[in-house]
Amino acid sequence: MKKKTTKGTRPQGSAIGRRDMMKLGVGAGAGTLMGQFLTVPAASAQNAQRGGQAGRRSAFNPEVWNEEQRYAGVKMETGPGWKNDANRASGNGPMDTTTRIIVDYVKSFSDSNLTEKVVAALGNTMIDTIASMISGFESEPVRICARLARTTRSDLKSTVLGYGITTSPELAAYANSSMIRHTDFNDHASDMMGGILAVGEALHSSGTQVMMAIALAYQINSALGAAGGKTAGLDAGLYYAPAAAAGVGKLMGLNEDQLANAISLVLTLHVPLRVDRTGVLSMQKGCSTADAARSATFCALAAREGMTGPARPFEGRDGLWDRLTGPFTDLRLPPTAEPGTGLANAIKRRPAEGYTQAMHADIIPQIRAWTKADNIASIHIEMPFSGWLEIADPPKWDPRNRETADHSMAYEAARALIDGDIYLDSFNQEKIMDPAARNLMQKITVSVNPDYPYGMVRMTVRNNSGGEITKETQVRNGLNFGPTMTHDDIIAKYRRVCEFMHVNDAQRDRALAEWSDLRSVKDIADAMQTLATFGRPRPL
Repeated sequence: MKKKTTKGTRPQGSAIGRRDMMKLGVGAGAGTLMGQFLTVPAASAQNAQRGGQAGRRSAFNPEVWNEEQRYAGVKMETGPGWKNDANRASGNGPMDTTTRIIVDYVKSFSDSNLTEKVVAALGNTMIDTIASMISGFESEPVRICARLARTTRSDLKSTVLGYGITTSPELAAYANSSMIRHTDFNDHASDMMGGILAVGEALHSSGTQVMMAIALAYQINSALGAAGGKTAGLDAGLYYAPAAAAGVGKLMGLNEDQLANAISLVLTLHVPLRVDRTGVLSMQKGCSTADAARSATFCALAAREGMTGPARPFEGRDGLWDRLTGPFTDLRLPPTAEPGTGLANAIKRRPAEGYTQAMHADIIPQIRAWTKADNIASIHIEMPFSGWLEIADPPKWDPRNRETADHSMAYEAARALIDGDIYLDSFNQEKIMDPAARNLMQKITVSVNPDYPYGMVRMTVRNNSGGEITKETQVRNGLNFGPTMTHDDIIAKYRRVCEFMHVNDAQRDRALAEWSDLRSVKDIADAMQTLATFGRPRPL
């Protein structure tokens, strides 16, 4: 009698399943032919099952990377019969199922997907993204990106915003996405926009075309994240690269074969590690997803010129599933781009790490009303494991740069309790090294509450008189970022950023009008020019 089959396993004694054959690099259409060769003896089924889940295993048991162990029990014998009838460029093999789903979705996505709700959500997302981009202007990582962009000229012309530098699309994508991400003020998925905007400008795409590219990139990123989940050791931005490549490919009008190659190339070349979120953080923290945008742009351009990539980047042997993420659930892309699957649902009120957003909204004002910062004897914070791991590891008690400070629960809590809020100037060097904040940080401890969802925080504070108060964030749907940002809130956020970064009122209003209503923009290059230069940049 066969044992009950569960997701990610197969009955003992059975032949390797269709998905397992795909992971072994065997075409799906060759199942009948190859079944006679790839039979798993019952005694070796456990070894074969481990081989079918190499990605999950590799994160924790790297010793099983040994190829002989990996396929122990599989009869190593193959023969003729498999035919490559994919008819792809340069004799490439058939797409895997996941690639085909994405390609079909991109090709079918049209203006009709942009419902009024989607257009409104895109308008809010664009305003928020522009505000975040302006807030990151003149940061040192962005200045480095701008200097790199200045070294390159291209027939395809794209602009590094703020500095007015004309460069190649991929370097403009890198600089602009770094600007969008640097202050941790955006929804993070908008990191992908640097590439889409750079290519849209170079090709003189319409505002509607750009909106389609952005909407489908958000949808694909969201769907891949739901299917593959977060993977130990890999940055969540892993899925930004193929999603951005799909959006850029849509703008370029890539055919199905070229689009599949763009997605494959970017997956093959771009695997971000989460080491840039642990310990002492570097400039790369704000640029890692910008590199996904740059890589997506480059790979789409390469695919347009005829470059091919592995035919089965998701499901093939040594592909994404096999080596990195483990088995996906089925990839499901919604028939429409309705908000709620990525668009305008993670907009931040403060330029701070996501786990702290609700804390600043719900807890800090109450603690400050109860006691002054200099009267605090101790603070204990409880939060989810994933948040504790990212923003409460030991180096976060001695931040020496912005990147580490804005990912430090201890610093953010101390700074907000002293100042009353967190804003762009909360992370300048003077405030990071402020003795008052440093002293308060030494009174803070953080532990894990395994029952807490994302964004949930509980803070217990004792004062010097022996009094004690405990407050926790409200439970909200989704990311628990605090009160949902309304359209008026987003406009206010944009205006405040412009004032802080010295964008004059006339330019502020002109840019707001253009980016709020991309449907009326005939050439996205015109919208880009509203922000080609702004503020008070120092010489590069």
